[in-house]
Amino acid sequence: MIDHIHRGDKRNERTMPGLAGTSLGHYRLKERLGWGGMSEVYLAYDEQMQREVAIKMVSSTHAEYIERFHREAEAISKLHHAHILPALDYGEQEPWHYLVMPHIENGTLREQLMRGPLTLEEAGALLEQIAGALQFAHNQGIIHRDIKPSNILMRDDHYVYLADFGLAKSLEGGSTITQTGNLLGTPEYMAPELADGPATTSSDLYALGILLYQMVTGELPFSGETPIAVYWKQLRDLPKPPSKVNPAIPRAIEYVILRILDKKPQHRFQTANELAEAYIHALTFPDQVVEEKEEHVVFPSLYSTTSMNGDAAEQATATPIVPLQDERLVLP
Repeated sequence: MIDHIHRGDKRNERTMPGLAGTSLGHYRLKERLGWGGMSEVYLAYDEQMQREVAIKMVSSTHAEYIERFHREAEAISKLHHAHILPALDYGEQEPWHYLVMPHIENGTLREQLMRGPLTLEEAGALLEQIAGALQFAHNQGIIHRDIKPSNILMRDDHYVYLADFGLAKSLEGGSTITQTGNLLGTPEYMAPELADGPATTSSDLYALGILLYQMVTGELPFSGETPIAVYWKQLRDLPKPPSKVNPAIPRAIEYVILRILDKKPQHRFQTANELAEAYIHALTFPDQVVEEKEEHVVFPSLYSTTSMNGDAAEQATATPIVPLQDERLVLP
């Protein structure tokens, strides 16, 4: 939710001057916590309930982001789960639309991972919580579409919330916020099939697999100097085996991680709960690999230029990407 943490930079004064101390209804704004894209997140005091809250705000002048705001509020209203950050209130006060959420003081998983990888047991505990939240969302017909560490909020070292449903999509086929011909997301966590297909529960699971890889190794499987370079690797390259990064990772856990990162969606685990259960089983029996009849992971990507249609191949090789401020990208 918060991709950038305020550290006294001038941008705070330039983008939203004088908001600290002002009010939105019965919420008194105290300080800016961070920003992502066109949205800002403020620490506020709820004078009615006498508690601190976080308020996500976007100006009504940004129509696309207002649509995301409405989508996020609609998605969260359907999702009552212990590990999904709830919405407390939603409203408008010109020129702002705002979404009120609990204030989680201990930061994000992104900040935690900047200090190094988690233990295999710690990763398993967090995976169960995130997977449970994601499974619940999928069961309600909601695809998150932006699973990444900065959207995992830490209540403490052992309890997390899945947050930021601003890119969420209904499985029922409702309208999407992605412009025609554009691909919106965070390239380090985007599944290969998104290059020429819609977001699905499997693309969410792929992103969760990237997050799991990152939790146990401290590194991303794919990185690059530009967003297109990163996503091109998602399309073409196999991930480095996790045990090559962290030798403490046993064979069974490595198999689970590489399977969820298979380029072919049908070869991945099919639900978030299935992934979490496989990881916990591998953690309990680290030398036991439960393989199915069909091989996984070892295949090169299906999404090479030869397997894309002509337009998609040309787009992947020649079209520049316009990155957004919140680390997502758009392929025009």
